[in-house]
Amino acid sequence: MGLEELKKQLYKKDGQLEGRPGPQAEGNTSEHGNFYDELPAAQQWTGNGAKDFISGEASGRRKKIWRIVIAVLIPVFIGLGFWFFWIGRHSFDKSEVALDIYGSERIVSGEEVTYTVKYKNNTSVALDNAVLTFIYSVDSLPSDTGNIFRQGDLPAQTKNLNQISAGQEGQLEFKARVLGDKDSQRKFSAKLSYRPVNINSDYVNQEDFTSVIISVPLILNFELPDKIVSGQSLNLSLRYINTSEAAFTDSKIKVEYPDGFTFSAAQPAPDEGKNVWSLPEIGAREEGKIIISGMISGTEGENKVFKAELSSEKGGQPIVYAQTVSSPQIFASPLYIEQSFSVKENLVADLGERLVYKIKYRNTTDQIIGPVIITVKIESAAADLTNVDAEKGFFNSTENTIIWRTSSLPELASLAAQAQGELGFSLVVKDKLPINNFSDKNFTILTKAQIDSSVVPLALLGTQLKGEHDLTVKINSRLVLKMKGLYQDSLISNTGPLPPRVGQETTYTIYWQVLNTSNDLTDVVVEAYLPAFIKWKGKVYPNGENIKYDAGTGKVIWRIDRLASATGILSPVKWVAFQIGLTPSSGQVGSQVELVGEVKVSSKDDFTGSIISSYVANLESDLPDDPSPIINKGDVQP
Repeated sequence: MGLEELKKQLYKKDGQLEGRPGPQAEGNTSEHGNFYDELPAAQQWTGNGAKDFISGEASGRRKKIWRIVIAVLIPVFIGLGFWFFWIGRHSFDKSEVALDIYGSERIVSGEEVTYTVKYKNNTSVALDNAVLTFIYSVDSLPSDTGNIFRQGDLPAQTKNLNQISAGQEGQLEFKARVLGDKDSQRKFSAKLSYRPVNINSDYVNQEDFTSVIISVPLILNFELPDKIVSGQSLNLSLRYINTSEAAFTDSKIKVEYPDGFTFSAAQPAPDEGKNVWSLPEIGAREEGKIIISGMISGTEGENKVFKAELSSEKGGQPIVYAQTVSSPQIFASPLYIEQSFSVKENLVADLGERLVYKIKYRNTTDQIIGPVIITVKIESAAADLTNVDAEKGFFNSTENTIIWRTSSLPELASLAAQAQGELGFSLVVKDKLPINNFSDKNFTILTKAQIDSSVVPLALLGTQLKGEHDLTVKINSRLVLKMKGLYQDSLISNTGPLPPRVGQETTYTIYWQVLNTSNDLTDVVVEAYLPAFIKWKGKVYPNGENIKYDAGTGKVIWRIDRLASATGILSPVKWVAFQIGLTPSSGQVGSQVELVGEVKVSSKDDFTGSIISSYVANLESDLPDDPSPIINKGDVQP
């Protein structure tokens, strides 16, 4: 049988090969008979038939399992698909949005610097409401002042980018002059805020950049000697240099003078006051100079500090480009003179006080100097120039000057090297100051002492011999207090017997008045005690005065916040009135009684800083200021 024919028979429906012996064929029986003949019909399986039955049943179970698996997995896969789709639609990674700042890491103070901000949307979604904010460093002057605002203490600027599409990129430039000291760091920041189109959330990306200032191109420098003589004329130079290639606009130079320096002139003249110069532009590599003239005075060894700064005001904020300081020391002139007080330590005096001055003079060199002249000029409307006493000197009342010459003081003919001596004089402060208008206030006494010689030793040619010293004394204001008591008074009506009688109450009006002369006063307090037998009646005039009575101590206190100068002289006197009641006892019969104890007034002098005070004696029942014609009206009657 050929191979093809064998295949046909093998795959026939009944699966039997032709010519194959059946189960009952001879030679296939055993001695026990045929096995298949003994089984029931239902159990007579052929070998291939059993296999087919088992195979079919297993195949059905597998199909059923697969149907169950598929029925379960399909919804799972669909859910997963929707989940991945939702996540893709609603998740966002902001690190995919690139933001960078590019600029110079090393910069020169004052020069314009450009910072470039680059951004790129590397995500698959567009970014809405995109805004880029650039925050400048401290001491920065943005070149483009549009849309500038303050974020904290720093200038900032915003650029509205609207929408940034997926994959879109761009860049912006920000320019500014950056100021600061050498080696200082300046930090700049960029912030990109946005909202992805598929998410209801806002995001912000930030990037920082730091530049270091490596040099400052503007230089200020004083040209001053290390040592200067008190009383000498002084010329100082202030040089300014721009070492950069950039121009600086709208700048100012301000000079601060030390105490004891008197400005006289400058070249060029200042634009504001005596110490401010405007510089519309300092060009690239430009150099300039300001020459200032004046007089300097001080004590030996004292350092006089001159300060200068070059600045510009941008956006209302002063920006300092450069500063310089010079502190020459005062050294004694060849002829030195100094004033002081013999018995006073402070430079404050009262009206009517005699001031005793002491003058020390010295030749500070190793050369003989002479003859010398010593003078003291008195400049004050508060000094009583009719009462000047000059020891061994002559007072010239025409020039208000005390003069000491060789004729009255022979030792002035020649001062040996390092020789020194002392003089003295005194004057009296006027008891009544010339106050004719409200500008007559804050009086002082200025004395200008000077020592000089018309003969200059050869070794000192070109050196100013003259020595000077000024001394200013401030004059305290005078605070005057007055008190009076009235029975007959038009403001507050009084009742009771006059003279007072035992067991009956008599009321009185008490007036306090304060006057002030030459300086403004603050924290004025008037106070006094009422005796135990005096009653506070509570009536006060004018209304609103700050006057109070303490029943526990019996003290009356009147407070005045401010008392202007010339009160009671050019303006009305300050006063207050209050009522008291007296009920005498039998032990007081036949005598006058105290109505108000000693009164004290004190205050602070705003000009001199002194605490000044005054007193007035107690007031008794005789009422010397009352117009009542009654005889012995203060004696208590039975």
